[in-house]
Amino acid sequence: MGSKKWKLIRANISSEVEELRRQHNLPRPIALYFAAREITPKQVAGFLNPQLRDLSDPYRFPGIEKAAERIWQAIKNNEHILIHGDYDTDGITGSALLSLVLRRNGAKVSSFIPHRFDDGYGFTPESLQKALALFGPCQVLITVDCGITSVDAVAEAVNMNIDTIITDHHEAGNELPKALAVINPKIYPELEDMHILSGAGTAFKLSHAFIKYGREHNLGGFTTHLEDVLDYVALGTVADIVPLLGENRIMVKYGIDILKKQFRPGIRALIESSKLKSDLSPSDITFKLAPRINAAGRVGDANVALSLLESDNIVEAYRYASELENFNRNRQDKEQEIYQEARTQLENNGQLQENYALLVAGKNWHQGVIGIVASRLARDFNRPTIVLSIQDDGVAYGSGRSIGSLNLVAALTKTAPLLERYGGHPMAVGIGVRADLIEQFYEEFEQHVREQMSESDLEEFTAYDGECSIQELDSEFFDYLNELAPFGHGNQKPVYRFNELEVVRAFPVGQRHTRGILQDRFHNQIEFIAFKFQPEEFMHGTVDVLATPQLNNYMNTDRIQLNICDVRLSY
Repeated sequence: MGSKKWKLIRANISSEVEELRRQHNLPRPIALYFAAREITPKQVAGFLNPQLRDLSDPYRFPGIEKAAERIWQAIKNNEHILIHGDYDTDGITGSALLSLVLRRNGAKVSSFIPHRFDDGYGFTPESLQKALALFGPCQVLITVDCGITSVDAVAEAVNMNIDTIITDHHEAGNELPKALAVINPKIYPELEDMHILSGAGTAFKLSHAFIKYGREHNLGGFTTHLEDVLDYVALGTVADIVPLLGENRIMVKYGIDILKKQFRPGIRALIESSKLKSDLSPSDITFKLAPRINAAGRVGDANVALSLLESDNIVEAYRYASELENFNRNRQDKEQEIYQEARTQLENNGQLQENYALLVAGKNWHQGVIGIVASRLARDFNRPTIVLSIQDDGVAYGSGRSIGSLNLVAALTKTAPLLERYGGHPMAVGIGVRADLIEQFYEEFEQHVREQMSESDLEEFTAYDGECSIQELDSEFFDYLNELAPFGHGNQKPVYRFNELEVVRAFPVGQRHTRGILQDRFHNQIEFIAFKFQPEEFMHGTVDVLATPQLNNYMNTDRIQLNICDVRLSY
């Protein structure tokens, strides 16, 4: 039986459920889903039928119109535009989409993706010089998914008479770079609804403003269809684990439709090498596509991934995809090795019994995979986790991952005097700390985490939307369920509680899973699949389950089943 607590997302919402049903004639479980997620009756129509026309005016971003004007001027004057991206999926896809949009409108563009180990993170004076050495002088430089804290690099570019445009979505420092334009929703309180954008999403906003300005001033952009680059936005947005709500949800919904069509040779090669079918979902990006793109930056050269996404030759694309496969296998091996060492540390040092936050460190652990290890440990133990790699120069570089509502950046800010560097999102950060200060840093970090969290925040639980019955899972329900997608971070699949079910049959699937049939007290039966549950967990009388209803297509026939998250004896 499951050991996690069961937690109702919102209690006492029956009046909201009934109002949603009255106004929109919704099936009760669907109305329950909306009420649990605090989606109001006014928001329901837009949620069920998101439209590209619902994307907001890009000119809402201060400075973005000025940036668009400067880019068109560069095209008119045949000036060189340099795009400086980042080495993760979000930065690579954002760079690819911006480069494509500008090239299609006559721009002379080069794209630079830094090397994780040779160049370090972000836009720096060193990466600026390296990019200029590779691609020659430029008159306009645009950052993608980086640059918001790059005060020195921007100052150096300005001194070289390079007009610099920052597009980023990371947290800003105390001082903003003095660029021609700083396009980052997080620095503008009036853009609160845009704070969830990814780096690729922010680059899309600049692309939108660029096309809009060109059309308004009769400069160009008339044949550019921005929906064609939403596949890049979908990849970057889902990979960066930002909420699939608001404009992100619109862009990902349409972007996945573009991905399914596999217009680009690189996308086709990537999907085929990942052994995916054409019916893609955000989870396929999370677990199949993004790890392969990320692997290039983690253990190889991120420019291979950029070349794949930009390739217009299928033979060339297959070669790049094969390289990504090799990078990904290497990444998996290194990740598993470090993960096992890290778990052993935690099991031996008492942190799991005493601390709210976890920290592990190893000598020369591969820096390209420690972020993934931090994610796995945070998920395994429901604790904010930092994983550090101690280098030969006496400095430890690491990655941190959060849980729940804990803002990692806020916690690290209070330890800033001890750190060489830090930055990132509330949920994911990178840090540098001297090895001799690790213990002191951990003590202070633990203290600040405790200020934000309570002991109850560390309890593992499975959240559910509300109670449901088998007979409510009719064809109308599944029609609506399909419209709730895309599912992902911030818009999880609905989970309902089904009470007092009798186990009619339960049998093993492989060595770790169970299939079977459940029956309610009205003798309504339903099939189920329970991953990582053994048949004996369903052999103890009447049970309650938490499950996501789904249609299982077998031999071209849809069969209703419950995908079980947890099970316990009925009381």
